[in-house]
Amino acid sequence: MHTIISGLLAGFVVGVVCIIYVLARTRKMEEVYETGVNIPYSASRASVGLMIMGVFSSGSMVWGFVGAGLYHMIRAELFFFVISLSLAMIFTLLIWRSNTTFVRDKVLLTIIVFVGLGLLIPFFYDTLKIFD
Repeated sequence: MHTIISGLLAGFVVGVVCIIYVLARTRKMEEVYETGVNIPYSASRASVGLMIMGVFSSGSMVWGFVGAGLYHMIRAELFFFVISLSLAMIFTLLIWRSNTTFVRDKVLLTIIVFVGLGLLIPFFYDTLKIFD
């Protein structure tokens, strides 16, 4: 049971950090928008890119749940972190090569999610073991 709870807690923490980043980034874009700078719709604050980043960030509890299941099968902190770092690098390269808006934001959120879960899931898993 502490496997599920550790994944959900790690996903919650990572999700809060990501949502705060997306909200701060949206606020910064609103300030630019209010100055009268002509921004194309694909880079506007109401674009699909920002919405996708918000959904991806808020869905980190699901990623935490999946990661906790993977960690439960592996049970090796270093190997799990290497897997999470590898996945972050693969997705980062895919995002950099894609023709999309908000590339830096998407890369940063990907790194926060994968590396954050790679660090926090083992931490919460070991922390919650004391309650057994």
